[in-house]
Amino acid sequence: DDAEMMGDSASFLLDQQPIPPGAKVSTIFGEGTVVRYRRIDKIYIIDLSMGTRTYLNSKAVLCTLLPVERSSLTRQLRSSDNEALKGSDRLVVGTQSLYLFLRLHQVLVNRLNVAKELAYKVSHDRTLRSHIEQLSSDGDPDAGRKRYDAYLGLVYALVEGGYSSSSQYANAAEGGKYEDRVRCLLGGGAYQLATMDKLVSHILKNLQNMANDETMIGMVEVYRRHVEGGTFRPSAFRQEAGYLSEGENMYAFQHCDVPGADKSVVHFEFLGCIAETDQEMDNPDIEGMIRKEGNSVPSMVDAEDGIDENVQPQSSKRQRRGGS
Repeated sequence: DDAEMMGDSASFLLDQQPIPPGAKVSTIFGEGTVVRYRRIDKIYIIDLSMGTRTYLNSKAVLCTLLPVERSSLTRQLRSSDNEALKGSDRLVVGTQSLYLFLRLHQVLVNRLNVAKELAYKVSHDRTLRSHIEQLSSDGDPDAGRKRYDAYLGLVYALVEGGYSSSSQYANAAEGGKYEDRVRCLLGGGAYQLATMDKLVSHILKNLQNMANDETMIGMVEVYRRHVEGGTFRPSAFRQEAGYLSEGENMYAFQHCDVPGADKSVVHFEFLGCIAETDQEMDNPDIEGMIRKEGNSVPSMVDAEDGIDENVQPQSSKRQRRGGS
């Protein structure tokens, strides 16, 4: 069976190069690793992180992270750094585009919490039920969850419409239609959700900006190299980030667990320009490795609690041509 597929695939032309075996991917069923690609029927064989193997059409594979490239610069910096990140903490350095995305994500989560509270409130309040769309019978214990799920469906329609103007949901993001639907589902008290369509639009545009931000892409690659290197070395991360940050203003983001509580917190810190000093950059070995390794980059840094909101950072300069 496999031999027949290999023979037939010789004359099969793909519109794009298939994802190679061993690549990490995100699918509609979660994250996994590509085992191989069957050209004859355009199917990916993927081992999911949950321990099962699945066979997916290429459209079900949402994105991929190719195996990270090795770097002698990363190895040298890590070898001279004895500091280790505490416990399950995660530390990242990124550009303004990442900072804006996380702030927008925070607003999105807050508004979804408002929607959930309203969904349960109006579903169990007899005085309000006469003014909203009825989704279940009286006394249904799942009435609140069903109403919230209906609102999430509306949010998904906004996202789908934002990605494709030809989508069946393309008109769902129109302000008037969205607002009318929200009032029917959650009542007149849902005024805080009236601009959710605009928020989703801003988030999608910011994701596109990050995808075209070469400095941010480089930071991701460096982060992956350091994570795969074993024990996380924050000082080495910061040093490599400084070499490759192109003199841009950078931010640090540290995710850590709250002691004694079943929750976590993300600390933001504005770092400004973290490029290394001229004396450090004059090191011929480091300069040589940077020239040799070319476009490698990422990093992480010790982040203090809080962020200086009064500083107005410059926007990321390095954009791919044609990026928005």
